[in-house]
Amino acid sequence: MNSLIFDSICNQEQSITNLVKIHPLTQLLQQDYEQLLKQSYSISYYHQNIDRDKAEQLLKIKYINSTCDGLFLLRDCSTSTYDFSLSIIHNNKFYHYKVQLIYDIYFSIDSGPQIAGIENLIRYYQKCADGLICCLSNEFIQGQPPPLTLRSIGLTNTLHRACQQGNYNIVKKILSTEYSIHRPDVNGKDSQGSTALHQASYFGHDDIVRLLIIAGCHILARDINGATALHRAAAGNRPSTLLILIHEGLADYEERNYINDWVPLHEAAFYNSAACIQILLDCGAPLRPRTDHGKTPLEIAEDAKSDESIIILRQYKTPPAKSCRIDWLHDQLNFDRIVAKQFLESIPNGFTNGMFLVRRSSTNLNNYALTLYYDNEFFNFEIIYLNETTFYIDDGPFFDSLEHLIDHYCRIPDGLPTTLTCSVNRLKEIIPSRIQPCTNNQTKDISIVLKNNLIHQTSVDETKILTNTQLSSSIHRSKIFSSLNSSITSLNSSSLSSRSRASSIQDNSLSNSSSSASLSGHSPSKQIISIIQHENSLKNVNLFVDRRNIVGGKIKPYIPEYQTEITHYQFTIPIKATEKSKSLKLNLISPDQIQQTAKLGEGEFGEVYEGFYRENSTTIPVAIKVLKDYSYTAKKDFLREAEHMSKLNHHCICKLYGIVDSNNNDMMMIIELLLFGSMLDYLWKYRSSINEYRLKLWASQIADGMKYMEYKGIIHRDLAARNILLQSTDQVKISDFGLSRCIDTDVYVQKSDSKIPVKWYSPEAISFGKFTSKSDVWSFGITLWEMFSYGGTPYGDMNGSDVYYFLKHGKRLEKPSSCPSHIYQIMLKCWEWDEKQRPTFYQLFQLLKNDYNNHQSNTIIKQSMLINDFMNEQYGTDQNNHESTTLKF
Repeated sequence: MNSLIFDSICNQEQSITNLVKIHPLTQLLQQDYEQLLKQSYSISYYHQNIDRDKAEQLLKIKYINSTCDGLFLLRDCSTSTYDFSLSIIHNNKFYHYKVQLIYDIYFSIDSGPQIAGIENLIRYYQKCADGLICCLSNEFIQGQPPPLTLRSIGLTNTLHRACQQGNYNIVKKILSTEYSIHRPDVNGKDSQGSTALHQASYFGHDDIVRLLIIAGCHILARDINGATALHRAAAGNRPSTLLILIHEGLADYEERNYINDWVPLHEAAFYNSAACIQILLDCGAPLRPRTDHGKTPLEIAEDAKSDESIIILRQYKTPPAKSCRIDWLHDQLNFDRIVAKQFLESIPNGFTNGMFLVRRSSTNLNNYALTLYYDNEFFNFEIIYLNETTFYIDDGPFFDSLEHLIDHYCRIPDGLPTTLTCSVNRLKEIIPSRIQPCTNNQTKDISIVLKNNLIHQTSVDETKILTNTQLSSSIHRSKIFSSLNSSITSLNSSSLSSRSRASSIQDNSLSNSSSSASLSGHSPSKQIISIIQHENSLKNVNLFVDRRNIVGGKIKPYIPEYQTEITHYQFTIPIKATEKSKSLKLNLISPDQIQQTAKLGEGEFGEVYEGFYRENSTTIPVAIKVLKDYSYTAKKDFLREAEHMSKLNHHCICKLYGIVDSNNNDMMMIIELLLFGSMLDYLWKYRSSINEYRLKLWASQIADGMKYMEYKGIIHRDLAARNILLQSTDQVKISDFGLSRCIDTDVYVQKSDSKIPVKWYSPEAISFGKFTSKSDVWSFGITLWEMFSYGGTPYGDMNGSDVYYFLKHGKRLEKPSSCPSHIYQIMLKCWEWDEKQRPTFYQLFQLLKNDYNNHQSNTIIKQSMLINDFMNEQYGTDQNNHESTTLKF
């Protein structure tokens, strides 16, 4: 019978209604459950409720019998409810790594790539170590599969089919208490990487969308293409569904697709969903957001020849702005960032988070600048004036006027550290923002809003229940948190982890909530009681943690090759944009001059090979970095790294020979080959042969290279032992400029990068994406700690948030056991919370060079006095005037 049921289920044309007539729903759900167990057996490496000691015990037992390096298991993290720990055994030693949940199903380990799906992250590290002690083995300690909500692809089950086919009654039954034993996870993905909510939204089954919202579906969950349910509703031309998701589900109509930066308005424009475009614009969505290719919805519609969408987008008149320039504009001459900071600091009543003003840009008088106060910091953002009707910040939307731009950032942060809450005018009067931040504290009756738009209406009682439930959950709309594991169905029902306990909470809340009341046909009085129970149960559910702020506010996920192919829309890269990205300093190399040999590993943009570069009659051994992702953004980043390397000519920095950019899209970066590999690997392998003298030599060389970059105005942003390469045991060189930026001013504010090495970042970089040479100095201190701990992992198993609060409370990494005290004092100076108190690289180089020379000549110096005298004198002189600085040793 079971095989017959499964054969019926596999027939995608089979009506779910007829299927339920033939086979009881209980049998179908049980079959789904059994098939899921069978499918998940190969990833059953998860062990809930075990600590580090237990993990090491399990690994040791199996390791003794098989001696398999890279043997591993996945377990709950002991310090964070939402994270995991990866425990590995290698060479009879144990290693533990924090697997950090960033957002939805995106995970990363330290500074590694952000990968969608916990199962994909494990597969990635089974193919390459990328910072781990070794590759993960194909063998693991058998446990149970990881929670369903954390996977990118699952099994298409009865709930998915019912949602796709719009069978409201079956969905209602599945979500009721009657079928709780094998009820599927409402947030589980189907075989195509979509949730039930994605399916119901795309096909416009509004009554089912409502049920799923009450059942705890993650409104902002991503499908395998990076889209939310709102994107899918726009693509399916479902205006009534859009309204439900926005008003009842509190979905953000400006949430970007992680893969192509599309917002729902782009989707509607591409699919010619004219009604959806009108709904989104009426809700307040900006008219001109931009994709990763810089395209607006109108340009998308024109490319797709979406005639109706073109007409609406061209004829739409943006409503008048509510902001007024007199409240915040200071356009007098010489009102630069310093004057703006002093002006805000002089406000009699003090300043609050979100206080701002707008001034003329000091670097380009045609542009403006936004000066914003947040959490004891002042931020400055350039407002580009493209023409009389186009103003924008960074990669944000285009706006018709300065006033419209200010309205937008009063409503949502959209990359700023906070919303604009109040301004200061020329009279130093504090003016509250005329636009309030978007929240869910809406008192408008949702049933009235939807009355003329809904295609599938539920009963009056159900509408009231949904409205009351929506109003009861006070969550800020721009930071929508849903229960990460609120409906996890444990595959091992005998024991529940802290994550899967939320499953029982959510199940109970559903069975006692307004939805079950309406499903069971209870009386109105009982419905009111159920609403209260539902509200109370929400307080006990662990909320989903949005950690995008620690990765620059956005996620740009790595898509592994083994994953199901991603289907999204690629557009031709504009020729002018490509030509502009190429620097005249870059040496273009013919593909015929390059010969690849052995593969060395994986880089940020693609694979790295060893090979040869034939230049005239000379053959030079080189490292070849091959770009695999040929999107516009990837090419731009690739060329930026090459451009920065081409500006650097220093004996302590890896040399770039040139790039290969052939017509068939093959892009390569040809770099100096350093066969000794990374300093981190060398520290691990040859610890016993590396003495203090060698470490001091390397430290002075790194400081020398960074001093040169500091002079050139380039911030590295990824300085770490893994990115220092050895030419020989007497020479190291700085490499990997994938995150570097060339800055005209002293500050760079990051807003969109993906690979974020949090443990090497300074507090201001972690919190606000603020980068200067002083943030590189902090990273240099961490690199010194790695060197003198011989490849130790900074902060152990702590995640990014743990690290930040650890630092904020005045704590720092402890001195490595073999580290001299005066070197540790240098580290502590690099880790000053106030960046102004950190030394420059020029000062660090002078200090380390002299220390190395003193060590070499065996001169005895009171090192603690040396540090203090040096720092006191340096901060008493002009730090930027290198030649006038006198050193005392």
